Amino acid sequence: MWKSLGTTLVLDGKSAIIVKLGAPSFVNHFKMRLWEGYNRSYSYYISVSPDQKNWRRVIDYGRISCRSDQVLFFDQQVVQYVKIVGTQNTSNKGFHIISFEAYFKNDLPTTINNIIRPNYNVATSDKKAIVIKGEKPSALLDGNWHEYDGSSGYSYHKIGSGNLTIQLAQPYNISTMRLLLYDNDSRRYRYFVETSVNNSDWEIAVDLRNEDCRSWQNLSFKERAVVFIRITGTLNTNTGDDYFHVVHFECPSEV
Repeated sequence: MWKSLGTTLVLDGKSAIIVKLGAPSFVNHFKMRLWEGYNRSYSYYISVSPDQKNWRRVIDYGRISCRSDQVLFFDQQVVQYVKIVGTQNTSNKGFHIISFEAYFKNDLPTTINNIIRPNYNVATSDKKAIVIKGEKPSALLDGNWHEYDGSSGYSYHKIGSGNLTIQLAQPYNISTMRLLLYDNDSRRYRYFVETSVNNSDWEIAVDLRNEDCRSWQNLSFKERAVVFIRITGTLNTNTGDDYFHVVHFECPSEV
């Protein structure tokens, strides 16, 4: 394991952070913490080598937005050198690593193209997910919806202007989501959900703009890598209320 505080790389297309392990070792797992000030996102890739001559790229998030804690798995390699190259910072021209750790693990999660397919909710503050757009964002993740009384504890946006956008810490292969719409009365909502890995290129996952929906929503769609989830409400049938309200969100769905 190697750790360093405040390690910085200039994003010039040439520079890299190179970590030398004490001896050649079998490695299939990295943990890395990116500096998370100002809700910035980074992109990067990681290559490994036994001799600093022959390099193999094991993680390629060069066009994917990432933040905070990175939990990375790949096929077992003999490693003594690790090369980390930052490709983007949404705030400035530096790539900042707080800590880096290298391991060999026997029990590995399912991955596709070295991107985890989780069987647990990754849209939590513990997993470093955040809400980057929407009113009362703290209510959407980690909420105790079991005690929800219908009068508070929801995030919302004005229909026709805005959305609710969640950012996960890193890409995950996702095919299900679950959300709880405000359901303290008989109102119905219509909405659609989009996903992205970079907050620029979006793909519709679920389109319910022509269906009346209420309460719990269990959503399924074609599996894809996901970092950003954008939920846009288009209709609230409650007269005089032009807001879209979500009490709880999780992905993948825990049901």
